[in-house]
Amino acid sequence: MKDFIKNAGVIFWLNAAACLLSFIGMILLAVSNGIRGYAITGGGTAVALAVIGFILAAVATFGTFKFGSQHFITAIARVVSIVLIAVAFGILLSDRVGLASSLFTWDSHNEVGWNAFNLSIGSAVLMLISIIVMIVCAFMNNKKKINSASMA
Repeated sequence: MKDFIKNAGVIFWLNAAACLLSFIGMILLAVSNGIRGYAITGGGTAVALAVIGFILAAVATFGTFKFGSQHFITAIARVVSIVLIAVAFGILLSDRVGLASSLFTWDSHNEVGWNAFNLSIGSAVLMLISIIVMIVCAFMNNKKKINSASMA
């Protein structure tokens, strides 16, 4: 295990961080969608896309370890994950714009609305950082050959 941690490389750990960020963003999206009276329009679709995007981010992370960063399986999983998480981000953003406009103008004392808005901001930021990290990893190349026996 110690050898795996040393030999995994920067790209693997960045992909793992992006996968973790997308997972936390997905959870915050689901919680924000579950607030009574402030469900996201198309929230079920956004959560489903975020779940599939997270799974594909995990596949891209495993593919980076197993096949390398520039392998076609890793690249396809990464690109589709980026697209799905970006669409979930867009659905979240398009719904919460109306909530933000009401909270920042005439409904500023709505605590439940602020809770839904703050969770949505957290989810959006984490998903956006995850997308940016995966895009950066797509342009990086493995410098070291990872020994797959070190995982066991």
